[in-house]
Amino acid sequence: MAKTGRKPIIGLSIGLHDFGDYGGVGFQRPVALAGGVPFVLARLDGSFLDDALDACEGILLGGGRDIEPRLFGQEPTEHLAATEPLRDAFEVELVRRALDRKLPILGACRGIQILNVALGGTLVQDVSVRREWAEHPSDRGWRAWKEVERASLAGDEVVPPHPRHPVVVEAGSRLHAALGVDEIEVDSFHHQALDKVAPGLNVVARAPDGVVEAVELDGDGYVLAVQWELQEEWRVDRRFLGAFSQFVAAAAAGR
Repeated sequence: MAKTGRKPIIGLSIGLHDFGDYGGVGFQRPVALAGGVPFVLARLDGSFLDDALDACEGILLGGGRDIEPRLFGQEPTEHLAATEPLRDAFEVELVRRALDRKLPILGACRGIQILNVALGGTLVQDVSVRREWAEHPSDRGWRAWKEVERASLAGDEVVPPHPRHPVVVEAGSRLHAALGVDEIEVDSFHHQALDKVAPGLNVVARAPDGVVEAVELDGDGYVLAVQWELQEEWRVDRRFLGAFSQFVAAAAAGR
């Protein structure tokens, strides 16, 4: 709890195109369960963004559409799905300003990708372009995801079947401290993935095939991002709420 007694405010940057009612629940729920107060950020730049960040103690980068490949020096290929370039531009600036302010950042799925791109890293437009990643579990077309989304909104106790795989977590990392395990299973809906990891980011979890599954930023500031849909994984395994609790605690401590 922050010194004022007020719960920390967490600014959410999330997809607006494809999620319907889930956009008002999915990322907000675990933040609230962890003791934060979630608000969706308006995509306004300049002084408006500074005003919003003045009110926030932490930033969450959520899931959504593919990232425009020209942002990381590539031309689109046939593997690219729908993009949201206005969001891309907003989040690149958001990441930079949040880091300047030393605000804690938590990223999930697309969130790890935009963090990496904003800091100078690159992506593969589809895991299949790497021979060693060709069998990486994915959900192109979001068929399984839409069932998970529906069940989440309905409050179903059973999460529908979806792609999954184990990850190995680096000992001594923030993620390891949050989860308390060396290996754990996660969901796998993504098809883009980190290629060149940005300077300053440390890989702290990988899939068995080598795909980067989590990164943290060097230094004392709290920056953690994962490749899975963290906001839903706690419904499968409650230990994943530990990552939200750790993030919200960092937000509260930083005021």
